[in-house]
Amino acid sequence: MSAKKVLLAQYDLHNVLYNNTTDQISDEESNSSVKAPMNSMKWIAGHLLICQGHLARIGGANVSIPWEDHFPAGPGAPKPAEGVKSEFPSLAQIRTKWNELHPVIRQGLENLPEEALATPIEAKHPISPFDNTLGGLWAFINHHQALHIGQMSVLRRGLNKEPMKFTAQ
Repeated sequence: MSAKKVLLAQYDLHNVLYNNTTDQISDEESNSSVKAPMNSMKWIAGHLLICQGHLARIGGANVSIPWEDHFPAGPGAPKPAEGVKSEFPSLAQIRTKWNELHPVIRQGLENLPEEALATPIEAKHPISPFDNTLGGLWAFINHHQALHIGQMSVLRRGLNKEPMKFTAQ
């Protein structure tokens, strides 16, 4: 299996797991955290939506991702950055936008030529094992998505919900 197919398979799995972890979670539940300063499910779901923008850029997909200023990088409670003018979205709105963007971003990634993965990039990864190529960046973003989906899975169990499933529902 080619590197691109592996990365796409991970991307597809993350879509399933994102939806499974956010399934049957009310907006009120999505605002709670296990303990401060841990992030809430809504914040993590919104942060992952924003990170989809990086994957869209890798694949050349032209998408608009709202609420970028609501989910800045770094730990913290689910509160918008200072000066935010729009209303904080509900978990349902975040999930709907995720599912609207997924096929568009996936198509862009699928159309990316395999050899493009070896293209050097200027940005340094925050974690050193990844090389500074487009493929290395994609691999890092996939890992970032998996890390946060795992956190949402823990929050889900903390809300006394069924465990996350690994298959599409």
